[in-house]
Amino acid sequence: MPALTELKGKDMGRQRVRIEWGPAKTFAVAVTDSSPEHQAEDAIVPPTFPFAWGYWGTLEGRAGGLPIEQLRGPGRMILHGEQEFEYHRHARVGDVLEGTARIADVYERDTGSATMEFYVLETSWTDASSGEPVVDARFTLIVRAKNETPG
Repeated sequence: MPALTELKGKDMGRQRVRIEWGPAKTFAVAVTDSSPEHQAEDAIVPPTFPFAWGYWGTLEGRAGGLPIEQLRGPGRMILHGEQEFEYHRHARVGDVLEGTARIADVYERDTGSATMEFYVLETSWTDASSGEPVVDARFTLIVRAKNETPG
């Protein structure tokens, strides 16, 4: 099955999240970040926390909007490739943010033993009340598909 290149450029819609203290503190503990700035009830959230926002309220088998069921199959392995964040300001507990996501790129590379499919998802998060940018997140999901061996 080739990469789903028809997804490139697809608008994945908008999402609204409220940053709450409990999940932010739990995330900081999970990533072993004990900085005092992440512990207060009006805390700055840990730097990689935006990765989790895209999954809030999505229980339909989709990784940040990607159609996971279409990416699965025999001999296929789904991997977390990379993620990056560009901050315009610190996100804080209490913020209400709106995210706009799209699939920025889809491509594949052959390694000889497998074909690697790359799905790049970009989400821009803005302050819901002012519209000011907060953070841009970029996530790359990789699907490793074993190449068929001639029989």
